Order: sequence, then structure tokens, then C-alpha cells
Amino acid sequence: MEGLIDLLLSFVEDHSAYDIAGMEHPVVVEVSREDLTKQFFRGRAHMMPADGVEERLNALYVAGRDGPDVIFIVPAENVAGASHFDNPYGNPLWREILLHELVHHAQKEQGGETWTCVSRGEAEAYEIGGVYLETLGLPDPMSNRNIWKDLYESC
Repeated sequence: MEGLIDLLLSFVEDHSAYDIAGMEHPVVVEVSREDLTKQFFRGRAHMMPADGVEERLNALYVAGRDGPDVIFIVPAENVAGASHFDNPYGNPLWREILLHELVHHAQKEQGGETWTCVSRGEAEAYEIGGVYLETLGLPDPMSNRNIWKDLYESC
């Protein structure tokens, strides 16, 4: 996992203004969609879907306050196309999900939390994820990526 994180952080550095030299890695924890949903709605359980699963949620970056930063992510074998790979971590769709959260990690490590509009961080993560898939010559499964990017860009 450490080598994959290095590879993806290098991509972030190549496609943004972030310098990853010496950047500590976040902890990556694969969790079920149910547990991911619980983590996302922590402190807001009344907003959680009735069935306890937010299907649109694939990962979540949590900046550590008294400990390490953590990325909660759905297991690689549960992401579309995983069965086509000997190792599900080779699935570029799963890697793009991890890359998105690593963009948030780079933002946090280099002052992104000081932006006047935090949602612009989402726009940047969506954009870099789209570039990642494009450089691999893959179709983007998120056909509305640019719409989401634009929505987040306009605070």
C-alpha cells in the first residue's frame, strides 16, 4: 500500500501545486459501505439514509487531530471492475477513489484548510481524478464529474 500511496501522491504533485516531499502518508482503512456511512454521518445520525448505506459514498478523508490522518475507503474488491484484475488494488477505478482522498490529504498538509471556500478542495480533487483516468486512457465512470467540479468551484 505504501508504494501505491507514493505513486498516487506523485501524480497529485505532477498535476497540482502541492509538494509531496517528506509528506507523511495517511492511514488507509478499508471498511464496508455501512461503516463508511456511519463514519460520514458521525454526529449527524438523523441525516443517515434509512437503510444505513449511502451508496454514493466511496471514501472519506479524516484529518487527524491527535493522531494520524485516515482515509476510510470501500474494499478494492467491491469496486466495479475488480474481478478483471489479479490484484483488486490494480483497478484504476479504486485507485482514482484513493487518489481523490490523497488530494484532500495534500490540501490539508499544505494549508488547504485556510481557503475561504473549503468546497473548492472537492473541485480540485474531482479534476485531478478525471485527469488521472484520462491519462490512463480510460472512460470516466462519473459522467457528471465536470458538473460536480463546477458546483463545488462556485461557492
